[in-house]
Amino acid sequence: MMMEDSTGYPSVDKPQNKYYRDKPARIIETNQSIYDLVFNTNRNNLDDPAIEYLGHEYTYRALKKEVDSLAKAFLLSGCETGDTVLLGLTNTPEAVIASLAINRIGCIQRWFDVRVNEKILSEYIINSKSKCLIAMDFLLPVIRGIIETTGIKSVLIVHPSSCMHSAMKALYSIKHRKETQAYKYHDDRIHEFWDYLKTGHYAGVSLPQLPFDKARPSVMVQSSGTTGKPKIIVHSDFSATSSVYSFSHSDLPVEKGKVLLNLLPPWIAYGLGHAIIYPLAMGCKVLLSPTFEPDAIMPYIGKFTFAFGAPFHYRYLCEHFDQISSRKKAKFFARVDALVSGGDKVTIQENQKFEEVFKTKFGNGYGNNEGWGCLTVNPILHNKYGSIGIPKYGETVICYDSKTKKELPYGEIGEICVQANTAFLYYDQDQNEAETRKVKVLHSDGKEWIHTGDLGSIDSDGFVFLSGRVRRVIIRQGFKISAYTIEDKICEMPEIKECVAVEAPDAIEEHVPAVFVTVAENDNPDQEAIKKLINKKCETELKTYEIPKHIVFLEKMPYTANGKYDFRWLEQKAIDLFQPQSTK
Repeated sequence: MMMEDSTGYPSVDKPQNKYYRDKPARIIETNQSIYDLVFNTNRNNLDDPAIEYLGHEYTYRALKKEVDSLAKAFLLSGCETGDTVLLGLTNTPEAVIASLAINRIGCIQRWFDVRVNEKILSEYIINSKSKCLIAMDFLLPVIRGIIETTGIKSVLIVHPSSCMHSAMKALYSIKHRKETQAYKYHDDRIHEFWDYLKTGHYAGVSLPQLPFDKARPSVMVQSSGTTGKPKIIVHSDFSATSSVYSFSHSDLPVEKGKVLLNLLPPWIAYGLGHAIIYPLAMGCKVLLSPTFEPDAIMPYIGKFTFAFGAPFHYRYLCEHFDQISSRKKAKFFARVDALVSGGDKVTIQENQKFEEVFKTKFGNGYGNNEGWGCLTVNPILHNKYGSIGIPKYGETVICYDSKTKKELPYGEIGEICVQANTAFLYYDQDQNEAETRKVKVLHSDGKEWIHTGDLGSIDSDGFVFLSGRVRRVIIRQGFKISAYTIEDKICEMPEIKECVAVEAPDAIEEHVPAVFVTVAENDNPDQEAIKKLINKKCETELKTYEIPKHIVFLEKMPYTANGKYDFRWLEQKAIDLFQPQSTK
C-alpha cells in the first residue's frame, strides 16, 4: 500500500531508502583506482587474509607485494599506460594479482571467456592491439596456433597448481604429470607467470603515481548479448569504486573478517566486480573456486560466511544437501550469514525452499555487464520473494514507457532503466557510438540511463519485478547468449534457408539453446548430414555454451500476422519437445 504522501513514482519517492544501512559498513572513496580502493581501505589490516585458493592463503600484505612486483615486471617489459593486456584466466590468485597489477600502472585489462578457439582468440588479440596475453595453460595449443599471425609480444602462462597448498600441488603433479611435461614452450615469447613476476621483485623501477581519471578506460568485459550480438564493454575505475560505495550501504553481510565464496568467472562484471573487488575492498577473505560448475560449491561447505553464485549452484546444493555429513552441515548452519544469487531468476517457491533447507537468508539480484554487474539486489533482512530487489544505494531504477518516453507509476510494466554511477563508458568496436547510444540513452531529465532490454514493474516499497525480455536472450547456466549470434552463424551455411534459436528446457542444464531450421531448396534433403554440418560449424565458430543442444527441422517457419517469426510458437514447441518427462 502506498503512503499518503506518495507521488506514485519510484524515482521521486525512493521508498527503498528505508532498507539501507544507517551508516555504511566501510567508508569508501570513489575517486581512486581499483588498486588504491583495495589497498587503501585495508591499510590498517594488511596482515588479515585476503584470498585463499585450494588451501593456499595470501594476506593483503603478501598480495600487495606480488601485485607490485608484477606491475614492475610489466614496466620492465615495455608495457605503458593505456596499453591493453588480455586475460584468459579462471579464479586463481594469478587472476587477482594480474588484475590489480594491470590497474596499478594504468593499463587496461581485457577479460575473455577461456572457452575460445583459435579464430576467436586471434580476433581478440588483433582488435585489442594487445602486446601481452595472460592465459591458463590449457590454452597453450590455441596460443601456439596463432602466435605468429597475431604479433603478440609476450604470453604469461598460469598453471592451476602453481598456488595450491603444497600437499595438493604434489597430488596434482602426479595426476597431471603427462600434461605438465607437455608444457614445454620452446618460444622466447612464452613465459611462466611466476618467472615473469619475479623479474619485478628487485627491479630498479618506480611505479608511477597516476592521477585519478573517472573517464579513463580501465576494465573491458564481454557482454553475452543482452542487446543483440556480443560487444566489448569498457568501464572505468569509477564503475568499480562506485559499486563498492553503493554496496557498503546495503545490508549484505560483507564486512571485515567475513569469508566470501566466489563461484563466478572473473571475465564477467558480476564475478570480477562483486565477487572479488567488492569483498576485498571491504576487508573480507575471498575463497576462489577454480571451477564454476553446479557442484563447485560442495568442497567449501562450512568454510564461508557468504556466497555469490548462480541459481544452479544453489539448486545443486539443495538437491544434494542430504549427502553432506552432519558435521559439515552444522558448520554451514553456524557460519553462513546469507547467500546471494544472480544471472537467472529464482522462483518464489525456490527462494522459500532454499531458506528452509539452508536455514539462512537467501536473496536474488539482477544486473548486466553494462552496469558493472548487479543493478538491484534484495535486502537480506527484508527479502521479497519473486523480486530482483531494490536499486543500489544512490542509484535509481524506473520502468519506462518507450512510447511516451516517461517513467511509469508503481505496478505498471515497462522497460527497466537505470541511472547509475556504475554505467559503462562505451562499447569498444571503434567505440561504437551508435550502439552505445542505444543502451546509454539521454532522457528528458538531462541524465543518461541504461536501457536494460528487460521488462518489469516496481512496487510501492521500491522492489523490482521482472516480467520478460524486450530482446531475445537465452540463459544457459547463468550465461546470457544472444539468439542472433547462433542464428547468424548457422544462416551463413548455404544449406540453410532460415534459422531461429530459442531457449529450451533441459534436465541437467536447466536451459539450453535449441534451433529450428529450414533448409535451402532441396527436394530430398539429407537432414542427418546437414545436422552434422551445423554441429561442425557451431563447434568451430561459437563458444562452448553457445552451441545449440537441439536442432529441429521444419518445412516452413511459423509467422505472425504481421509477417514476423512467431517466436512464442517456437518457444512453446521447444517446451513440448524437450521438457523433461518428470516435469511434464
